[in-house]
Amino acid sequence: MTDVMGAAGLQRGLLSDQIYAMIKAMIKDSSLAPGEQLVESQLARQLQVSQAPVRDALKRLAHEGLVSHVRHQGNFVASYSAEEAAQAKVARVELEALAGRLACGALDAERRGLLDDLIAGMHEAAESGDLARFRELDFAFHRGVIESSGNVYLPKMWDLLEPSLRSLHVLGDPKFTGDWHEVADWHRGLLEVLEAGDPQAASDLFRAHAAGTLLDPA
Repeated sequence: MTDVMGAAGLQRGLLSDQIYAMIKAMIKDSSLAPGEQLVESQLARQLQVSQAPVRDALKRLAHEGLVSHVRHQGNFVASYSAEEAAQAKVARVELEALAGRLACGALDAERRGLLDDLIAGMHEAAESGDLARFRELDFAFHRGVIESSGNVYLPKMWDLLEPSLRSLHVLGDPKFTGDWHEVADWHRGLLEVLEAGDPQAASDLFRAHAAGTLLDPA
């Protein structure tokens, strides 16, 4: 009996992890919009699973701040007030400044190549006018730098911020009327400063980029 119950618990845990990852990805790519309701029974039917692993996944997402639970109403994709948006921007500026300082001089060949490929992809997306792809590459670049910091807590902090940054179009703003190739080049400047060996310069440049005050990465 113990073995059977253990297997059942493991299966539920694996399902919960999969459902958690799926919903989190949909929140990140805006397939699920801020304020949209997440109904346990409906999700369970769509996924052809019981409600228990869905409930576990939603609780985990609520703990991370990606889902809001409203008593007697249910679960909703987290939405953000103007004040929360401003606070998210402040947090992002400080997080990126710290990540830039820690990642400076710490890129291995594989990570450097990955970031370089993302920048090349940005130029391709700019050339074809594919803003959605450009935006995803932009997010991937910044997360790549966060991961390169070597601090295991920074990616977790980025995960908390990313949904608000997406909903506010902080990266890949569709209202931007400038040259998207220039935006890609800004990221080239960010990559170069990570390799230059000056942590304070890297921190300053990433801070300026995140704050929106970066005019010339050179």
